[in-house]
Order: sequence, then structure tokens, then C-alpha cells
Amino acid sequence: MKKLFTMTAVLILLTTLIFSLSVSAQEERYGGTLNAAVKMSVAHLDTDNSTDSMISSMMNHVYEGLFEFDKNLQVQPHLAESYQVAEDGREYTVNLRRGVMMHNGQEMNADDVLASFDRWLRLNNGGNIVEPYFDSVEKINDYKIIFKFAEPYAPFLNILASPVSNQKFVVRAEEIIDKFGDSVITEHAGTGPYKVENWIPDQNLTLEKFDNYTASSLESSFFAGERTPYLDRIVFNFITDSQVRVSGIQTGQFQFAEEVPRDQYQIFKANSDINTQIIYPDKMAVLITNNGVPPFNNKYARQALVYALDFEELGYAMIGNPEFWRLEAALHEEGNPWHDETAGEGIYGVYDPEKAKELLAKADYDGTPLVILSGQDDDMERNGAIAIKDQLEEIGINVELQLFDRPTVVEKRAKLEGWNIHLSPFIKTVPDPQIHQGWTGTNKWITNWDSEESREMDEIFERMVKEVDYDERYKIVQEFYDEMWDSVPYFNILDFSRLHITRSNLRNYQPAWQPFFWNTWLEE
Repeated sequence: MKKLFTMTAVLILLTTLIFSLSVSAQEERYGGTLNAAVKMSVAHLDTDNSTDSMISSMMNHVYEGLFEFDKNLQVQPHLAESYQVAEDGREYTVNLRRGVMMHNGQEMNADDVLASFDRWLRLNNGGNIVEPYFDSVEKINDYKIIFKFAEPYAPFLNILASPVSNQKFVVRAEEIIDKFGDSVITEHAGTGPYKVENWIPDQNLTLEKFDNYTASSLESSFFAGERTPYLDRIVFNFITDSQVRVSGIQTGQFQFAEEVPRDQYQIFKANSDINTQIIYPDKMAVLITNNGVPPFNNKYARQALVYALDFEELGYAMIGNPEFWRLEAALHEEGNPWHDETAGEGIYGVYDPEKAKELLAKADYDGTPLVILSGQDDDMERNGAIAIKDQLEEIGINVELQLFDRPTVVEKRAKLEGWNIHLSPFIKTVPDPQIHQGWTGTNKWITNWDSEESREMDEIFERMVKEVDYDERYKIVQEFYDEMWDSVPYFNILDFSRLHITRSNLRNYQPAWQPFFWNTWLEE
């Protein structure tokens, strides 16, 4: 009995010691200021009023959604406690978490959600996608809301949680929305682990820890689940020069640097003070044609463009190191629930200049020079446009290359005349195929596509939006890919990744399509 008592006492002592060490290690994670070097400044901090992904990335620390995506791009309740979808797909009942505190000292309730949702429908691109199908919203009590649609609407939760800039729905304090209405918000009160301390335009944004933050009880997984604010402060420094961002990491001035030169990858890997972060999934290089004017108002000319280009050669020209790019026909990356491995079979990556010439003749192309419009500030856009020009000229097509700064490109591509081809980066991480409806179909985005084929695409999306069964909806998504690669309103050349770097003392950083710093800490 004495031996048994002694062994029990030892086990209790060991358990107590291990627990104490664990608590001590946990406590050591708290504190400090993280300095992040990001590549550009922002005009303001209102995600409903901008498509700037940098605003979304920073303000994800301040505002949270009813739903968030985990690392597998599966939607999870966040400020929502639970939800139910009616069998007919017309009603979404959302139960809110109780006791969630906001930065204004008030508890979040249904009134905050309703005010935020009404503004989102009016201003946000994600809300604009939903609004034509939306009917009404009913407040049952302070913690229960029912969203109602006139017809079944399958992508609602995915769009609410969309990580794409100017799409995600976040909850703001009702008093803030009442004060600013549709104007750009300059005072911020959300539910996130950090709150705005100070913003100096063109210099930095400082966020401070929210001491009364109410974390989700779900397991942490990227944007979903528990978020722990270990850091006292996060300072986003706007540093446009990539080499200054690199130097700041090397000297310890910064602990995170966004988008550093890929050609220095091996140098970074050899430095024990630096960790490299290759982002995947990340972006895709999309070739867009002006389908409102000849020759690309004819689908055979658009098909010809695919066969005329050597995608692998373009990968080396655009990005360089093949560790940072991969050929991919689908608009959803491998691992995404909507990925289709058969997308583009028979045409994607089939370099056949002779077939390209035949298709151009079939489209009655008269040899008028093609104008490539692209950005000169981005290496991928500039180098890609030059390489595309060279490849098209090799098969006898006259090409005029026009390179401009980003604002000028945006202005020129909005016009029907004056351009034929435009190269642009798209975010790859889109949560639902319905989001492509905003780019694909009759007179969507900048393609000026208006033909029998575009209306066939419209019909596919109309069926997709109403189908709530995943397997049946996936079949419609495959139809979308089949039609897309037959009519080719635009197409993905390749997927590519940005390179970020961190100091080795930044712990538990999870590389993602938008950088986030909850659950990270600084080691002494």
C-alpha cells in the first residue's frame, strides 16, 4: 500500500509539473510587437468600399464573419453558433454565438448583423452577387436570424465567407454603420482579436490586442476556429521597395515581408534567421480577350489563341523558377472541392501553331494587328505580355504591345475599343464556382462577351445557383468547364505563387492567400 501511495503521489507531482511547464510556456508566447512589411499603402480601411486585397488582409484581424473558411476551403460557423438550411434551399436560419464582445464594449447581437448585412448587400461585390436572388431577412430574437430567398440559392454561405477581396461579409457595430452609412468608414468596431489603434496614410497601420476578445471554441484552421491574440501589437508598414522589405527582415527590423523577389529564394533558404513562405494556393495568370470586337468576337479566334501559346515557355518567362508556378486548366486548384481534373482536356497546354493558323483562318481573321494591354508595374504582367507578343509574332500575327501603370490599364480595359488581349492576375482561392458568374457570361466584367455562347453560359450559372445538392451541382460545374474551354471567353495560363519571408523568431505562422497573425507569437 505504501508503494502504491508513493507511486500515485509521484504521478500527481509529475502531472502538476508538466501542467505548470505547459502553462509557463503558453504565457511566454504573449506580448511584443510584430512589424510586417507589406508592398503597398491603401486608400482607406473599409472592405465594403474597395476591391483592394490589402485592406481585406489587414482588416481580417479587426472584423470577423458569421462564417469563415478552414484550410480545406470548407465553410465553418464563426460568429454564428450554428445554422440550418431549409430543404428547399430558400431559407438559412443562423443562430449567433452569445457573449461575443465588440470593440465598442457592447455585446454583438442580431441588430449588428442586420445593419452590416444591409450595407453589404448595397455596397459589397459579394452582396451584389447575392442581392438579385435575396428576398428578406427576419430577426427572431437577439441571437437568431432567418435569411430568405425567393428561389433556392446554393452558394450563400460560401459567398458570405469568401476570402476574395470585396466579397466577404463581416459584422460591424450597428452604431458605426448608423454613423457612416454608405460612406467610407473611418472609425472601426468589430469583434476581431485586434482593434485599430492608429492609421497613418502611406506609412503604417497599427493594431492593438483586444483584451476582451471572445474566441470561437472550434479548432483553429486558417480563418476558421479559435484565434488567439498573442501579440500586443501588429504594425503593417507600407514599404513599396521589395529590397527594403528584404533588408528589414535581414536586420530584424521586420518579422514579416510580403512578396519578395523569387530570384533570391536560395539566398533566403541559406539564412538561418529567415523562413521562406511559398503561398499555395495563391494566384493564376489569366489571359482575357475583348470578345466585343474582331477577331475575338469569334470563338475560333479565341480557341486559336490557346493553341498558339506555349504555356510552359510562358511559365519560365513570367515567373522563372518552376517551384513557383504550375500548369493548371481549372479555375479551382487541386484540393478545392470544385476542382475538375478533366478541365481543358484536348486544348489546354496543347501547343499547336499550325492548328492556331487554321482556326484563325476559320474565324476570317484579316491580319489586323492585335493590341496587348498589360501592366508595367508587375513582373508577371510585363514579362508575360512581352513573351506572348513574341510567341504570336512567331506564327505571323502582328502585335502591338501597350504597357501602362495599373490605373491606366484599368481605365483602358474598361472601354470596348482600343485593346484585344489583356493579361491579369486573379486570386486562385475562390470558395464557390458561382463567383465566376461575375466574370463569365453575357457582358460580364471586361470581356464584352455577348453571343449565343455567352447566353448558354448564363443558363449554366442559373442552374448552378439553384442546385443545393453538392454532387448534382458539381456536375453543373463540369458543364461550366466544358463550355468555357469550348467558347474560351478567357482562360488560365498557369497558377503561380508569391514568396513571403519571415524572421525565424516568428512562430506558428501559417502561410495563406492573405497573411494573418492571430495564433502567432514572437520567441525571444
